[in-house]
Amino acid sequence: MKYVVVGTSHFGYEVVQTILKQEREAEIHLYEAGEESSFMG
Repeated sequence: MKYVVVGTSHFGYEVVQTILKQEREAEIHLYEAGEESSFMG
């Protein structure tokens, strides 16, 4: 399945981790508004 995650804050990171635990073959597209990702927003 394909997923789109918008934002790389803590929530975005946790969503990606959860998806990968449940579906190792998932296609994930991660988008961030700025040029750099930030784990803590």
